[in-house]
Amino acid sequence: MSDYYTVAKGDTLSKIAKSHGTTVQELMKLNEIANPNKLPVGQRLALKKEVVLGVQPLFLDRNRDPIEGLEYILEYAGKAIRGVTGANGLGKKNFTETAEDDVKILIKRLDGTMKEVGKVVSGYGNKLVTLISQRIKIEASTEKHPGVKPGEWPNSKEKMEPAHDPAKKQPPTTGKEDLGNKTKATKTPDGKPVTVVEGDIPDFSYLDKYSDEKLEAADYESAAKELEVEVASIKAFALVESGGSGYIKIGERVVPKILYERHKFSAKTNHKYSASYPDISLPNAYYNKSGKYVPADSVLKKSRNIPEDVNFYRQINKKDTKEVKDSAVSLDEMLKTGKVTAEKDKYADGLGSYKRLSKAFQLNKEAALESCSWGAFQIMGEYWSTMKYSSIYDFVKSISRSQKEQLKAFVAYIKYVNPSIKKYLANKDWVAAAKAYNGPGYKDNNYDVKLEAAYIKFSGEKK
Repeated sequence: MSDYYTVAKGDTLSKIAKSHGTTVQELMKLNEIANPNKLPVGQRLALKKEVVLGVQPLFLDRNRDPIEGLEYILEYAGKAIRGVTGANGLGKKNFTETAEDDVKILIKRLDGTMKEVGKVVSGYGNKLVTLISQRIKIEASTEKHPGVKPGEWPNSKEKMEPAHDPAKKQPPTTGKEDLGNKTKATKTPDGKPVTVVEGDIPDFSYLDKYSDEKLEAADYESAAKELEVEVASIKAFALVESGGSGYIKIGERVVPKILYERHKFSAKTNHKYSASYPDISLPNAYYNKSGKYVPADSVLKKSRNIPEDVNFYRQINKKDTKEVKDSAVSLDEMLKTGKVTAEKDKYADGLGSYKRLSKAFQLNKEAALESCSWGAFQIMGEYWSTMKYSSIYDFVKSISRSQKEQLKAFVAYIKYVNPSIKKYLANKDWVAAAKAYNGPGYKDNNYDVKLEAAYIKFSGEKK
């Protein structure tokens, strides 16, 4: 059966239905025909719902990357169609009953409940409904298809020009006054209205070119001798901190592994940006699953010179009263209630951390670079001066060049920033070593246990 039929003189709806293997009722429903006895010559009829009533969802994250494995539901005409997105972020195409059907789009939350994130009217003409991260509000609206008069069908064979060429390399974001995702109304080359969503693209200008210069046994031996520790201890730190590799690949470029810390950036910039950009600047670190949190009150904010309009949760401590501890909530509870969001308030590695760094870099370059831990040993940039580097840029460029440079940075950190670790390693005091290197929250990740296990692994290696 063909997709469309143009009414000729002498045609009746029943005759058309019979010759095309469908029913009068179906044709009336598909084409919004109120009176089957009034059929204008020349009217173009849709013969099956697959050509006019298709609705397909596309889910993208806040960076317009496809979201794979997302469970969703499409609700319409009393039906609930469940699906899971593929690697391209697409759900399956579904066909509604009529053009007037409201289609609700729901996605599965982390706690297993479903949340409505969009609603569209089926209408005529197959639709690709794009949803960009449910936590981002895009101020844009759709426009009518140009050149199509009321009652006419869009040309189903018309080739639409894409609004964005994914193969085209986008320049990094620099000097952007208003950060984050923004929309701009424009037109395609053939005059179709389109809304372009623009985000923040990482700027790697502060990095040096990566050299694939491998570490050799002699490099480890030299570092161990200078620090008066065992080679196995050095390798253990690299394994626990970064899995043993200090680099990742983003696009075609090899860059150092980093972890962006918003509380560091907030403190270094006197909380200047915390009210406007809490995803990259907040007095509290990104929340973790093992923590319990309560809203920060005015007394705490005043004691730390934090502006009153900066809202955040602090982790409870031993000094808190029983009442305060009982009122504390977990990360999962905050996510469930919408008090915090995963994209803004959980740690992000790889490209996620670089996009946060890129955003902060536009606000304060040095503070942004100092607020990251870098490389195989995840050394904080803020220690660059103590480690005898000439600037934060000197440190970052060095870390980005090679594994040998990352090992040199570890030696400088232990020698000049945290020399007590040498004594803890000599005594095999893994708890003290973990606390000194990873901070008071080392227990959250069993850092001491992992460090000891890694040491045992490497100390048994044959030289």
